[in-house]
Amino acid sequence: MRLFGKTVSISLVAIILMASFMTLRLFDKRAWSEPDKVIAWDVISYYSYLPAAFIENDLTLAFTEREHEGVYWQDDLPDGRHLIKTSMGLSIMYMPFFLMAHATAEWLGYAANGFTVPYAFALVFSGLFYAVLGLCLLRRLLRRHFGEWTTACTLIIVMLCTNLYWYSVCETPMSHAFSFCLFALFALLTENWHAKPSTGRSISVGLTLGLISLIRPTNILVGIYFLLYGISSKETLKHKWTLLIESWWKVLLMALAALAVWIPQMLYWYINTDHLLYYSYGNRERFFFNDPKIWKGLFSFRKGWLVYTPVMFFALTGLVPLYRRHRDSFWAIVVFLPIFLYVIFSWWCWWYGGSCGMRALIDIYPLLALPLAAWIAWIGEQKVGWRSVLIVALVATSLLSCFHTLRYVNGSIHFDSMTREAYFENFFRSHPTEKSRQLLVTPDYDAAREGIR
Repeated sequence: MRLFGKTVSISLVAIILMASFMTLRLFDKRAWSEPDKVIAWDVISYYSYLPAAFIENDLTLAFTEREHEGVYWQDDLPDGRHLIKTSMGLSIMYMPFFLMAHATAEWLGYAANGFTVPYAFALVFSGLFYAVLGLCLLRRLLRRHFGEWTTACTLIIVMLCTNLYWYSVCETPMSHAFSFCLFALFALLTENWHAKPSTGRSISVGLTLGLISLIRPTNILVGIYFLLYGISSKETLKHKWTLLIESWWKVLLMALAALAVWIPQMLYWYINTDHLLYYSYGNRERFFFNDPKIWKGLFSFRKGWLVYTPVMFFALTGLVPLYRRHRDSFWAIVVFLPIFLYVIFSWWCWWYGGSCGMRALIDIYPLLALPLAAWIAWIGEQKVGWRSVLIVALVATSLLSCFHTLRYVNGSIHFDSMTREAYFENFFRSHPTEKSRQLLVTPDYDAAREGIR
């Protein structure tokens, strides 16, 4: 395909079209004209570091006792000090866009207080930016192992036919588009490092891993992917062990780079709690590792990942053809995935509050894109009859996933109270019926905190 005299790949054209479609969101004032709807819920906590540091010049949040009470969503400690509960990873990724908004707010006629229209616009734009960048990085990763059509189809499915779309276009400042981008970068850097473990690449892997974990600490588990990448037999296991031993100082440099990303967070905790490491979620929010809700997390009608994003079923079945096509990543994903699911679904609120589908798994979609692409490529190798059946199945589940997003937009799928009965009552409807509302069951959050889930 040629554009302005230059060859443009099919997958790149797909990204350009998706990016153009997503950017239309910026022309809809409803997306950012009401800052209290953008800087809301979890985003308040993720974002609070920036106005506290650059506008109030007080990360202890002492000013909230005099003004802005409730705006910053701070936790009050027993000694009277205040703390932002979430870590500052997202604030770091918001920061370039925040600074541009802060520099232009008064010039545009708005108060430069961190909570007016320019800041809301900056947060929405930042999410779109990282989502598109993540697609570009994922495309580069996939093209190393798959053809143009396979890559293009995979990118379209991952973005438009999963709940990543919602968190890239609607609840844009939430963490998931940002983590999606970083996971794609981490997978790409992992391959680059194993091809040539240079000093620069070691630092890049470490910085990326540090930022991934600073956004959501449980995502540190992606380090398993790095450790197991390239292992496909006893011989490659020995080779990997030798590589790590011979490159020990580069691995150490990698760990130090990851730690460096956490230094601002540890200083923040030290200033506010006198501890370099601090569990900010308190005693009532914790993991129940003796009672993981993996089955519910995958298949329940409240928030089951494969119920509301059924197209990702093919990412799991794609592990079989991935073994043949890209064995270097096969065992890394096969080991990482169950460990990740176990930890994620051991959290007290395994359904992760009000959300579109199982949002906690969006972050790992770049890794799951590899087996999904392997499955799509495998379809192309089948005989015409069987290939047609598989394509119909893929298209049907993709459309069902898209319809689930539409239903969520219109309230036909509730954000946290769905039941089997309510799901099928609204199955062919984009808007809820009165009967379906009566079939909802609100989760008991207090009981869940005690382990009754």
